[in-house]
Amino acid sequence: MKTEHKKLTVGHIGLIIFMVFLVICNIFPILWMFSSAFKLPNELFTNEIHIIPRYPTLNNMKTVFFEYDFFEWLHNTLVSTAWIGVGQIAVSVLAAFGLIYYKTKFNKAVFLILITTMVIPFQVTMIPNYIIISKFRLLNTMTAVVVPALASAAAFFFIYQHFRGVPVAFYEAAKVEGANSFWIFSRVVIPLCKSSISSMFILCCIDGWNQYFWPLLVLTSSKKQTLAIGLQQFLDFEMGNNWGPFMATATLASLPIIIIYLFMQRNIIDAFMSSGLKG
Repeated sequence: MKTEHKKLTVGHIGLIIFMVFLVICNIFPILWMFSSAFKLPNELFTNEIHIIPRYPTLNNMKTVFFEYDFFEWLHNTLVSTAWIGVGQIAVSVLAAFGLIYYKTKFNKAVFLILITTMVIPFQVTMIPNYIIISKFRLLNTMTAVVVPALASAAAFFFIYQHFRGVPVAFYEAAKVEGANSFWIFSRVVIPLCKSSISSMFILCCIDGWNQYFWPLLVLTSSKKQTLAIGLQQFLDFEMGNNWGPFMATATLASLPIIIIYLFMQRNIIDAFMSSGLKG
């Protein structure tokens, strides 16, 4: 049996070249950051472009570990990221299940209100959230970072789409057997959608890990800061920017996200594609 080979047209070749160009544009800054983390100061400011350091050094890493509060930043980032990821998933799955399982005349209105919040920019809610956090005297605490991030319209919509894909027959069969809503939620819906929930959990954690502006507003102590905020301590317009340790910290902060995404990208992409097909 003969296999048909598609001929490459000029358009296909042009598309391939364009995609390769985009890949290079996206990967080069990351490679440059990794390389700069192991370069000497005088090698960072040369006119020659070379990715591999000529004289690799670990001095930048030592500076980050022993002269700054790196491990405090890492601990704070891990704590806030874990709470944000777990909190967003918990709120989203309960809200999605409630809107699907409990039918009322207000369901559609509530759904539209929740989805509408996706288009409201952070700057609109920033000041009210700050005032509320300040009134409760939660400034400079991890609670101030986590609580405003617990409700995510994007996470809710993603999980809602997957919950809608659960066949109605499953709900009806469980009701006939006398199952209550909690049993249906924990034994039917969650097991069927666990792959999409785990994918969304990873994305929520990535979002929490990369938070910058809000923690910058509510965290003042260096011991309470996260990795994203800690990076600014290497930037001093009077004494000069400390680019070597800056790149080393940026590399250490980026590695967990890059590694997780490399291993989980197939699951994440499949979950998003299936969410667009359901309903």
